[in-house]
Amino acid sequence: MDLGIYNKSVIISLKEVPCSMKNTLSLLLAVVLVLGLAIPALAGDVTEITYWYPHSGLDQQSLIKSVEEFNAANPDIHVNAEFIGGSGSGQGITDKLTVAINGGTPPDVALFDRFMVAQWANGGLFEDLTDYAEKYGVTKDKFYDFAWNEASYKGRLYAFPFDTDVRALYYNKTLLEAAGFTEPPKTTDDLMTYAKALTKKQGNRFEVIGFAPWLNQGWLYTWGWAFGGQFQGPDGRITANDPKIVEALTWEKTFADEFNIESVADFNNAAQGSDMNIFAAEMVAMVVSGPWEIASYRDQNPDLKFGVAPIPTPTGTNNNSWAGGWSHVVPKGSAHPEAAAKFAAFMTVGQGAINYGEETTHFLSCKELNSNLSFAKGDPDFQVFLDIFPTAYSRPPIPAGQLLWDELVTATDNALYGRGEPQALLDGVTEKVNAELDKLAAQ
Repeated sequence: MDLGIYNKSVIISLKEVPCSMKNTLSLLLAVVLVLGLAIPALAGDVTEITYWYPHSGLDQQSLIKSVEEFNAANPDIHVNAEFIGGSGSGQGITDKLTVAINGGTPPDVALFDRFMVAQWANGGLFEDLTDYAEKYGVTKDKFYDFAWNEASYKGRLYAFPFDTDVRALYYNKTLLEAAGFTEPPKTTDDLMTYAKALTKKQGNRFEVIGFAPWLNQGWLYTWGWAFGGQFQGPDGRITANDPKIVEALTWEKTFADEFNIESVADFNNAAQGSDMNIFAAEMVAMVVSGPWEIASYRDQNPDLKFGVAPIPTPTGTNNNSWAGGWSHVVPKGSAHPEAAAKFAAFMTVGQGAINYGEETTHFLSCKELNSNLSFAKGDPDFQVFLDIFPTAYSRPPIPAGQLLWDELVTATDNALYGRGEPQALLDGVTEKVNAELDKLAAQ
């Protein structure tokens, strides 16, 4: 008789044993048969959950490894990981996730760009994870403030913060020394001085760009905060037209005029066609970017001598930056929200987070785990970023976060290309986003 869960080779026929043992074996088999009726039901109690993620390459390999480890350690839960290519804003999985939730077939857990959590939580698209967080040790004291704020909405937690990043200034030591500079720039005025000295042209063609504040991670968030501006007031209203943010965009415009932004754009676009990053290729002397670049710079150009420094400010003091990162969410309608939350916790404060940090050289939102990452210990370049995290800003966690991002990008482009004045453009951003917030609040 096949019991469904036993190896047939261990089923013994009573004909093959001595008569004296038959009564004992008969009794044992009877017990086994009774238990066997229950065991398949127990085997069926394994909770199957689906995990969607948009990352590929090394990140994907690490995620899959962690899923396998979780499954091995939790025999009552089985996570099925599915790669879902980027769709929608932020190159996440927003379009496909929206369709799945609205169609009643969402995954149980998903990797999601953290700055949009408030927007989706406001739309009722995510499960409230507050109670699960407490149960599985995902508590506020373990995280950087910016990460917890991004994962929360109206005092409730809708995401478990995963990895994180922050921005700083990379500079080419060789190029700076050749131009007579012995240290990186400290003020925003220094940046212009350095940029002029480091820029090299052959006729009208750039060979090296000293610095352009809008390249790479030089968003208006970067410079608005560097100049001391605030994008959101204490009442939650957006203040994109804060005088300091207007000053920052006006300062960026001086670079666009000095170096001709269209020529810089042509140079940058042509450089993007090469196999090497523009900074690694030593085609730009300084750039604002994040810690994810360190490993790639070292790999792409082992001879590159570079340093990392805080982002310059007008005074050369009060350095700051802003952070982003990903999170794990449980979409509304998940069939198994608690099992999904347990897995999300494993990826947040457990071995899954440690694996991802170590294997991808990504920093983590969990402070304790972040400080123990082996790749960062004793490395002065990584240490610059670690020093910035405790005071880093996050983008305003509002239900119109994507709109604010898009409008700031548009306003920046228009200002740099001379299609409007910074003050008027940022007044427009402020008015439009606050009108949207009012509309959402009235629904």
